[in-house]
Amino acid sequence: MKQERQEILFRGYVKKENGHWVAICIDLNIVAQADTVDEAVKECGHLIMEYLTYVRSTYPKQINKYVPRPAPQEFIDEFNQIVNQELRSPGSRRNKRPHNFPVRPNVLSPSYV
Repeated sequence: MKQERQEILFRGYVKKENGHWVAICIDLNIVAQADTVDEAVKECGHLIMEYLTYVRSTYPKQINKYVPRPAPQEFIDEFNQIVNQELRSPGSRRNKRPHNFPVRPNVLSPSYV
């Protein structure tokens, strides 16, 4: 039997701002900036992994206290606007788009998953 790969998805989005791409994870309040969408997403994913690894090693019994760590409401509102626009008209806003950041559950303690 083939085992399904499980992931935890953290919500976020990417947008072009002042000539750079910005990737924002609204569930962990993590932001990365780069010259391309792919670089911004990759860097944000890297920062998410660093944050989760740090929390797991520093606060192994308090992960729920630090995950999730929501972004300020203005970023959540912007995310919701982007998602609603994407649902109404898929692919219409290429300078802003929703994005999920997948993380393997083993990054967090078994008690969290």
